[in-house]
Amino acid sequence: MNKTVYEAGILVVVFAVFAVSSAVALPIPPGKVVIVWFEPDPSIALPGENITVQMWMNTSVDLGGWADGKLYFDPEVVNITEADFTGAAFPDETVWSHWGNYVRIAGMDENLCEQTHGELLMVTLTLHAKSPGTSQLYHDPDWTEMFDCDGNYVPTEWVHGNFTCLAPPETFSKSLVKGWNLISLPLTNDTDMTVANIMSSVNGSYDALYRYDASTKKWVALGSDDTMENGVGYFIHMTEDATWTYSGSAFTSMSISLEQGLNMIGWLNCSKPINQTGLDDPAKVRYIARWNATSHKFEVYVPGAPSVFNDFDTLERGVGYFVAAKTDFTLTESCT
Repeated sequence: MNKTVYEAGILVVVFAVFAVSSAVALPIPPGKVVIVWFEPDPSIALPGENITVQMWMNTSVDLGGWADGKLYFDPEVVNITEADFTGAAFPDETVWSHWGNYVRIAGMDENLCEQTHGELLMVTLTLHAKSPGTSQLYHDPDWTEMFDCDGNYVPTEWVHGNFTCLAPPETFSKSLVKGWNLISLPLTNDTDMTVANIMSSVNGSYDALYRYDASTKKWVALGSDDTMENGVGYFIHMTEDATWTYSGSAFTSMSISLEQGLNMIGWLNCSKPINQTGLDDPAKVRYIARWNATSHKFEVYVPGAPSVFNDFDTLERGVGYFVAAKTDFTLTESCT
């Protein structure tokens, strides 16, 4: 899939958020009279985009109103910028205020009690995506109220929401030469991680793709419908020189399990000196090897050895590596 198609897929998802006009009612849990939820949930957007998310309720009794006194969000990830009560069950007597990392919203009208049961729209919120990450839309239980026509509080299930700000898509390119190349995936395609998609730019230019199973100590051949993973190394046999290109969001942190013996791993969307990683530990690692596709030989880094004896000293994006582990351990790394 090329960059244009990938971005189009993201836009389809985002536009789907705008297209929401009604919700699928959630069942009221046992012991409750009302359930409140967000639609859509989870919601997603790209940095700088605005989307709308609606709060809905399903109630078995007529209500006089409601209040969500502290609806929290992570201001580093998202901001709630507006509350619109158009089409809501309580449009006349409403409350809306912003307090940094939470908002206060409420709707009430005792004159509507005869028609305030069933599935009801509460409010439409505008969310502004700020930076990549996830944020819960959290109802503080000490500040939520739901009351009937007589002013009595009724048992309510307030379901928290989830918002994700996606990392902006980018494109990765790497020249692959005829013969074997040891590669890894520095980007995550949020819509399609199949071989057919990730390797589409070199389709017809290779005839074999393998990963190594450290548990069985066997090579595993991949077909077009198989899923590729970040943090995994892949050997690809090119029948001609070609440029591999695919799109996705940056893969910037990982936690992978290494087994005693050989492991074939991938790396992140950054360069990092090996001596700043958990692989530079003579107690855990015998050596790290990468394949030089031009000279057709392995290059080696040995933890603890003088630098003059090492062929390389930095882990690079898009490159796969063999790690000879002395023991089982978990490798946890990030680009920071």
